[in-house]
Amino acid sequence: MKSSKFPLWSPFYCALLLSGCGQTPAPASAPVASNTTVAPAPVKAQAEAEVFKLDPNAADVSYQQVETPVTAVAQDSFEQKQRDLLSEAKTLLTEKINPQRSLAITHSLRDSVYGQIRAQNMLPLLQSYLLNNQLAAAEALLTETQLTDVTPDDRKDFTLLAADFFSKNRQLQPALRWLLAQDELAGNAAADAQLQNLLWQNLLQLSPAERKTLASSARPRAAAWLNLAEIAFSFAGDQDAMQQALADWQQRHPGMPVLENLPETIQKLATTPAYQPAKIGVILPLSGSFKALGEAVQLGMVAATAQTPKRSLHFIDSSQSSEAIVAALESQQIDFVVGPLLREDVDKLQSLPNWRWPTLFLNSKQDNNQPNPDQFYFALSAEDEAAQMVELFRQQHYQHPVLISARSPINQRMAQHFQQLWQTQNGEKVESYSFNTQEELRALINTFLETAASTERVNEITKYAGKTINAEMHSRLDVDAIYLLADATQTRLFKPFIDVTVSPTAPALPIYASSRSHSLAIDRTDIRDLAGMTLTEMPWLVPQEPKLPLRAEYEQLFAEQDETSQRLFAMGYDAMALISKLKQQQQFPAMLYHGLTGSLRLGKDQNIQRQLTVARYGKGKLAAVSQSKNAN
Repeated sequence: MKSSKFPLWSPFYCALLLSGCGQTPAPASAPVASNTTVAPAPVKAQAEAEVFKLDPNAADVSYQQVETPVTAVAQDSFEQKQRDLLSEAKTLLTEKINPQRSLAITHSLRDSVYGQIRAQNMLPLLQSYLLNNQLAAAEALLTETQLTDVTPDDRKDFTLLAADFFSKNRQLQPALRWLLAQDELAGNAAADAQLQNLLWQNLLQLSPAERKTLASSARPRAAAWLNLAEIAFSFAGDQDAMQQALADWQQRHPGMPVLENLPETIQKLATTPAYQPAKIGVILPLSGSFKALGEAVQLGMVAATAQTPKRSLHFIDSSQSSEAIVAALESQQIDFVVGPLLREDVDKLQSLPNWRWPTLFLNSKQDNNQPNPDQFYFALSAEDEAAQMVELFRQQHYQHPVLISARSPINQRMAQHFQQLWQTQNGEKVESYSFNTQEELRALINTFLETAASTERVNEITKYAGKTINAEMHSRLDVDAIYLLADATQTRLFKPFIDVTVSPTAPALPIYASSRSHSLAIDRTDIRDLAGMTLTEMPWLVPQEPKLPLRAEYEQLFAEQDETSQRLFAMGYDAMALISKLKQQQQFPAMLYHGLTGSLRLGKDQNIQRQLTVARYGKGKLAAVSQSKNAN
């Protein structure tokens, strides 16, 4: 080799490189915002090995073809040392020992001057990041990398890791980017059932808008997969139509796998019959103190049924006795039941020994008994929102969020659920506070931001100095997000408190909230104080441009409806739409229905789980994150 191309390796530097992981953390690559988050969080978990990075100008050697054999002979001793280190890292990862050492090696080799080593290092590098919980660094790597940067022998395993990483965070489009790329490179000759099944599961979760967006720029093979997902949603439950659509799809896409070689779930989906009831019995509170709630749900059901004229709805007042309700169902020859809405009415009917109708109860399942396969539970669960926020914080790589909740039963229940999930996933509790009054709220903000202590220190210095000291108060820097559980009025007080309390020298502190912080009345007047705040909300209550025809018609007819009535309208509408999809979701839990109340899937114990829209206040309005990520 020509020594002028390489730096001098002092014994000290060589000893560092070969002795173990570094002691001085340094920043990994900057994270990149995903499609489902608001803004990239700073890298909290630093990569261990930045001090060992090789000099990128050390050699003028380029790697022209990724397909160069792994067994290629090293050109010089410098390259051989890198190969030895890479071999050591792979051994450590295989034997699952000394993960810090494997991270130190692989993070150093990512900038190797040898392209072949960079390609062979891709899989160990991703494995090391994930093993060491370097999630921000892993996301940055996956965002910057193409599958062709990875050596061919490692592409399948790399794709599985990448897709699993994004799928766990419900980042469907990044996951599909990797799966579709691997499918494109492999083709039918090297088709892999495991990868195709994972690809299909992710496709089934896309919303119609997401499928349309991906299809607009998709290569032919990816477009064929997206078209297959469109067929699944359009014809599921109608066996004859589904089989005909699949045969037509095969003729249009002869380069795709034959139907027999497609994921087994596609065939099952084609042969799984759906509920197609002609007469639906709806049990709601239509008298008494909860009449308004029942009527709001009823209105949504009528609106949804207008789209399916073959159905007829028969409304029954849930305040009647169990015997009267059963008699009414039998006399009307009901095929399927929706309701009741209230917890006590669900318990009243569910316990009947002669309850024989397939049913979508409009409340959650609370007992631990084995669920009846024909009984389902749909509630606007507050716990689903708390669980979604834990996922969102994980996507953002937050390490030290603070949980603040108003002392009300529903807020405390959500806080407890968030706390339990966070502790399960992260091994420690979230710092949490609760309040009742405005004075308590202001006091706790000063407490957890430690601005009171900063002010006290300034006062002490002023006292000892004998003159006024011009100094700004400082707030703590370790808090990286706030999750607020409060009503709209309390939220309107909280946000300005935070804005004026965080010191000017500190980074902006992201504030997240639940749908309980959202008020249509406030949005119609003044929302400047809420700028920058992010919340979860059902799609029906997040403004869309242009407006959905149903939304425009609803606002024209019911302009003064409050949030509760609108939420129940959306619930009634989705309940009707879900009926024909329940059997498919029972067979394929990954399958989503994107409704007015959220993206709905059938989860544990036959409970419908919701994924809400993530929305943000900015430029004087609330908008879905995809529309507002550059709002401020």
